Parts: sequence; structure tokens; C-alpha cells
Amino acid sequence: MMSKVVIAGAVRTPVGAVGGGLSSLQAQDLAVIVIRSLLEASGLDPTLVEYTCLGWVMQDPRSPNIAKTAAELAGVPSTTPGTTFHENCASGGAAIHSLARRIMLGEVSLGVAGGVESLSNVARYLFAGRTKGQLYGDMTLFDGLFGALTDSNVGDDGELMGLLSERLVERYGLTREEQDEIAYRSHHGALEAWEDGAFGGYVVPVEIPQRRGEPVVVDRDEGPRPITMEELEAARPYFKPDGGTITALNASSVNDGAAVVLLASEERAAELGLQQLAEITAFHNVGVAREYMGEGAFKVIPPLLDRADLAIADVDLFEINEAFAAVLASAFHDIPELPRDRTNLWGSGISIGHPVGCTGARQIVDMTHQLRRRGGRVGLTSRCVGGGIGSGEILTSI
Repeated sequence: MMSKVVIAGAVRTPVGAVGGGLSSLQAQDLAVIVIRSLLEASGLDPTLVEYTCLGWVMQDPRSPNIAKTAAELAGVPSTTPGTTFHENCASGGAAIHSLARRIMLGEVSLGVAGGVESLSNVARYLFAGRTKGQLYGDMTLFDGLFGALTDSNVGDDGELMGLLSERLVERYGLTREEQDEIAYRSHHGALEAWEDGAFGGYVVPVEIPQRRGEPVVVDRDEGPRPITMEELEAARPYFKPDGGTITALNASSVNDGAAVVLLASEERAAELGLQQLAEITAFHNVGVAREYMGEGAFKVIPPLLDRADLAIADVDLFEINEAFAAVLASAFHDIPELPRDRTNLWGSGISIGHPVGCTGARQIVDMTHQLRRRGGRVGLTSRCVGGGIGSGEILTSI
């Protein structure tokens, strides 16, 4: 029989705004901080870590195979291998899925997995210069961040993710009002959770060194704010100015952050006396048309539930990532029984933010703690993925 996979620790950094409080730190810096904090919080001897897996979308040559290097800098032995994953918005989830498989199959019994992103530090690329005919003349830099927000394989010139989501608006008959309402609920749910201390204890404060004086401490997500419906209604359509419904305020933000979990077989966790927070009951991916990539976040839900032999009614809490409010609104249209009063109660991509390589891991970390703090048993997390994928997990609180 395959081993049960349990979450024996779950922490994350605050999610910073692009150019905000965490922007002076590279992705590797964030990953080292969060892995070290996880090991300290769990009281685990770093030498016991058998494998590390990290998702990271906007990879660059300054931190090759960040899963291995960041873990080693955080105290994990150099003899422990690591693998870095790129699955667009599902990269952090993909890393956790991979380590869970390794544990289920008995390859390892304990490891660290999660995701990281520093969109503030995405490079600008010069694609020319390695071929004949480039000896002279000006060259144009390509904005890697803007490129990450575009599906270059849709249409003749590529299409921004927001425009792809306007396709959902048409397909599912969404209104501007319902999207703005989702954005409003997201911000106020996240704010309420922060005010109630729900994120306390596992969101790791990050010290930012200064040229002079004491470090500045970032200890809270920078996105959630007391937005009003009037502000939301006044925002102009951003991606489709003529007749569009998606604005800068009912779409996710651009962010920095890192999140990791300590995964172990049930037997290994018991042997080491680790606190078992939740079991990863099921995980799954589906493919969808890239032109309707947002559908992945909810098209993955039925087969994911089937894998766990569960129904919608059996799930206590959902978090469907708000890459755009249109994604969540489409989910409510496509799955009418999806309960609005049990979905995204602590906010999601619109309020907390969407540090793409970190998001899947951030959702799993938050759901692990939300289940315990709300007294829930079963939680489902899912996300859409650029290029046409849906990714998700089911957690059972222990």
C-alpha cells in the first residue's frame, strides 16, 4: 500500500506588492527565509530532509535549481537533492504534488516542498546577439514580466491573460457587478482574517536590511485594503476598453512571496513526533483550451472530487484562486452547487495577491491553517494556469 502523505508544517512569507516591501530580495532570498523558518517552526533537524521541491516561474541564471540551492543555504545538507518546477501558476502546487508522489511511492519519507516568486525582480531580456548579423545596431529589450502575463500562442501576436478571461465573461454570461462583488468580498475577507489574527503564527515576518539603521520588517500581506464598491464600480475596463468588464481592481495583482510545507509519510511523522496538521488526500491536473485558460480552476474540481470519492457537499472550505474575479464567477455559473459562503473566505489572488510560482503553495499553506482554525475537516484548493491547465488538491485536517 502507498503511504499516506501528511503536512507536518506549513509557513509562508507575507505577499508583497511588486516594487513593494519585499522587492529588494531575490527569489532565492525569499526561499531561504521560508525554508529556514519552516524547519525552525517544526523543530526538525535539517539533516533529516531527504528531498526538496520548489516551484518558480520566472527563473533566471542567478539561482539555478533554486530548490537545491535555497534548501542548502537554509541548512539542509548538500547531500539532499532538489528539483525546481515550472508549471506557470501551478508551479508551487506541482512541486508539492511531486514530493507527495515520491513519499507515496516510498522513494523518500520526508521533505520540503513549495513555491517562490519575485516578480519585482523579473529580468528584461535581450533575445538577439548569439547569431550572425548581430554585430552592429540597436537591440530591443523584452519585458519578461509583461511576457509572463501574455499567452504568446493565442492569435497572431499573443493575448494578455486578462483578454483571455474576457472570453469567460462572454461564455458564461458574467456581469461586471458580480465580478466587482467577488473583488469586494476578497479584500474584506482577507482584512477580517488579518484583524482576527488568523494568519498569525505561520506568516513569517521578513526583515529587509537597510543601508542605515535597523531592518524594516514586512509582516503582513500588502494587498488587502478596505476597498469600496464605489471604487470598484468606478474602475475602467483595463484589457478591453470598449465593452469589457475586467478592471485592475477585479483582477489579481503582481506580487512577491514564498510558501513551503513539510511533507512526510504518516509513519515517519509519527516516528519523529511531528505535529500532523493535514493529509493530502488527493491532487489532480486537467487540460483546457488555452483560449479559456481560466476554466482550469473549476474544470479540475469534479475529477479531483472523484479521486477522493467526495462530493461538493463534503467539502467544508474552498479556495479557487482569483487570477481574475471572472474565473471565480465562472466557477459559480459552471458548478451551481459551489457554496459562496464557504469559498475564498480569507481572500485570494485579488486581495492577497498572485506571486505566480508561489500561489499554489500559498493556497495549500493557508488552507491547512484555515481548516484547523475554522474547525473544518475537508478543504479544496484549485487554480487556473496559463497555457490551459487546471490544478488542485484536497486536504483533510488531522
